Amino acid sequence: MKAFVDWVLARRLRLVIVATVAAPLLPAVAAALIALQTARRNATWGTVCGVGVTVGLVLLALLSRTDAPLFAAIGVICALTGVAVGGLIRRAGNLVLAFQAAVLACWVVVSVIGVLGIDARPFFAPAIEELVALLPTDTPPEQVTFLQQRSATVLLATAVFSQVIGALLLGFWWTLVAAGQRRFGHEFRQLKLGRVLGAIATALVALGLVFDAALVQNLTPLALLGFLVQGVAVLHAWTHAKRWHPASMGLLYLLLLMPGLNVLIVLPVSMLGLVDCWFDLRASLRAQA
Repeated sequence: MKAFVDWVLARRLRLVIVATVAAPLLPAVAAALIALQTARRNATWGTVCGVGVTVGLVLLALLSRTDAPLFAAIGVICALTGVAVGGLIRRAGNLVLAFQAAVLACWVVVSVIGVLGIDARPFFAPAIEELVALLPTDTPPEQVTFLQQRSATVLLATAVFSQVIGALLLGFWWTLVAAGQRRFGHEFRQLKLGRVLGAIATALVALGLVFDAALVQNLTPLALLGFLVQGVAVLHAWTHAKRWHPASMGLLYLLLLMPGLNVLIVLPVSMLGLVDCWFDLRASLRAQA
């Protein structure tokens, strides 16, 4: 990985090309590359790379005769995310603080989208259609509409969270690799929402079970995703401390990537993160260190 990071950073054009190629399918990777440039140098360099990626995506769309506005939007999102995350990495100094700030930023973005009344369903139409197709043919129309709305809410929250947190984790890791430091694993095992954000997230999860208010329903998936990352960090900490086989975590990530099965994994791991927020399941591990 060190060789790859050094190679990408050696010439700005390389980073732009790699990010442009990655952006259509892996926008978080493209944003992480821009974040790496921003964190290693400054926001100006990151902005230049972001503009380059956006221009490259538009040219790619024109050459392939695909949706140029869509590719341009992807480029802008990657650029904004990358520069913001790179600046956060430079200022935070550690992954825990950067993670908490990034989660808060996700809440703000989703809240603003909800307040502005932006309908997320057109952006996720293909995925929603696949979910609707799985419903029985005699499903009442009001239930179909309810599923469409809730699916759009969850998909929007997941997309925002994945873009920001994915860029943060990759960008922070690559920044440490570029600096020759090997503390990413240690910092990841410390990840937590903290008491303030944890209390808000806990309240959102509880309110989401009983209230149908749009803002609450929009933010509840983000709260669960925040606890999911904290739960994964707890499992990593226990695996590292108890010297369990690394394949156990590999199996967890594999299950998280499998549609259908991941639903059975996300909730228990999120609840683990929620419990850790209040009872510090890693305290005994620190005492033994």
